[in-house]
Amino acid sequence: MRVSVVVPARYESSRFPGKPLVELRGASGEARSLVRRSGEAARAATGVGEVVVATDDARIAEHAAGFGAKVAMTPASCRNGTERCAAALDQLDAPDVVVNLQGDAPLP
Repeated sequence: MRVSVVVPARYESSRFPGKPLVELRGASGEARSLVRRSGEAARAATGVGEVVVATDDARIAEHAAGFGAKVAMTPASCRNGTERCAAALDQLDAPDVVVNLQGDAPLP
């Protein structure tokens, strides 16, 4: 079974613009962005074939590519993370299962 994890990431937020790029320090003290932490958590899951960051923003796309994530560019018109994941479907590697991983709370 092919499993794809899609991490929707939007820069333009009314409450916290740029949130996916904000760096947090975890237990190790290392600063990593929210979107990177989410992508790394997805890659660490058993059975995941691909992890894709779905975004409409070049800054997020460049950042995600910089840490090795596959990026799916999606329309700015997506109203939420679920719509962003749906918009990325045709850019995935023919999965049987798609997991929508919202990266709002990446720390255990």
